[in-house]
Amino acid sequence: MPLGAAAESDAKPFSDAVDHPISAAVIGCGGIATHHARVNFAPWFQIDALCDVDRRRAEMYRAVAPDAMTVCSDYRELLERDDIEAFFVCTPDHWHTKVTIDAMRHGKNVYCEKPLTFSVDEGRVVRQVAKETGRVLQVGTQQRSDPKFQTAVALARSGRLGDVKRVTVAIGGGPSGGPFETADVPDGLDWDRWLGQAPMTDYLAQRCHGSFRWWYEYSGGKLTDWGAHHVDIALWALGWDAEKSIEIEVLDVVHPVTMKDGWPTDRQSFNTANRFTVRCVLPGDAELIMRDNAADLGFDNGILFECERGRFFVNRNRLAGKPIEDLRRIPLTSQERADIGLGNDAVSHMENFYRSCHGHAVPISDFESHIRHLNVCHVANIGLRLGENLRWSAAEARITNHPQANDFLVRPQRSGFEVV
Repeated sequence: MPLGAAAESDAKPFSDAVDHPISAAVIGCGGIATHHARVNFAPWFQIDALCDVDRRRAEMYRAVAPDAMTVCSDYRELLERDDIEAFFVCTPDHWHTKVTIDAMRHGKNVYCEKPLTFSVDEGRVVRQVAKETGRVLQVGTQQRSDPKFQTAVALARSGRLGDVKRVTVAIGGGPSGGPFETADVPDGLDWDRWLGQAPMTDYLAQRCHGSFRWWYEYSGGKLTDWGAHHVDIALWALGWDAEKSIEIEVLDVVHPVTMKDGWPTDRQSFNTANRFTVRCVLPGDAELIMRDNAADLGFDNGILFECERGRFFVNRNRLAGKPIEDLRRIPLTSQERADIGLGNDAVSHMENFYRSCHGHAVPISDFESHIRHLNVCHVANIGLRLGENLRWSAAEARITNHPQANDFLVRPQRSGFEVV
């Protein structure tokens, strides 16, 4: 189905005017949620409820969402509210899937920050629930709504430059840090609930809030942070066929702690990879290279496309290269844009979600492609953790050459917080 196409025959046509702001709840009141409230929500969404397991953060969020009448620490209190139409899931990564599927099962449309899933198996559950409920699910991979990245994808797929031979993405490396001191849980923070499905452990300030991403217990480091953005664009441009296998080769990896059988041996220090190079060979012998840094190629964050007849570069600040300059003479056609599912009315990512909610349509960051592309990041992370080359069969949803690696496709979950 083309992006933005109606999923139901009785879908309402969208008017350019905002018919009414959609009533929404924000789950997780940290930095990205604050940015949305300051820049992105209006005029599309009215925030009527806030939830954070750290009561202090929820109360502080009132400064950017003063009209919110409800503040709570458990999102389940909001699921039965018929007046709340949408959930914005802005929690740490390991909570994304659970909140999303609970919200969809209660009839809510969902905007979930990336990465949508914490493991490959969670993607299976999201697919199942999204299809069963028919809810709109937009992922916060907002580069898909950026004209620079749309142009890069359309150009790569247009055939003007021949086949794409290699795409290199540089996404940064995680920091080193620790060992950190345990401490008392701060007043107002429900530490047990913050941990959720993750293993119970003593409170460390560095595990929580802004630095959760550097622990495999809660995230996948840079591969599911910036990787969720740039790898998504790269595979979109390559038009990857999910029915085919990918060879994932670990060329280099350094972790800040010693790993044993894929698990960190130090519980007091950051543990996600801080240096890595992963080579993925796709059908047709196209290469996707995921690196922490590409200084030898002239960039530290972004995507370099190398095609048979030219190369070009894109990141959030620039779109450059001779093929881009040539577009001034011969711009992309409407058909070339339509071939990647785009029309001519570029809108913001948040407006795209609003339109999708009104028209019961597939948003530009659809869950199917996001899960398909994110699974490559998940499997690459498993390769980094084990220091092994892997063959990923998306059709079978398993790693075909390394039985032990398949154990990481499903993450251990504490009782009471399972994703089912």
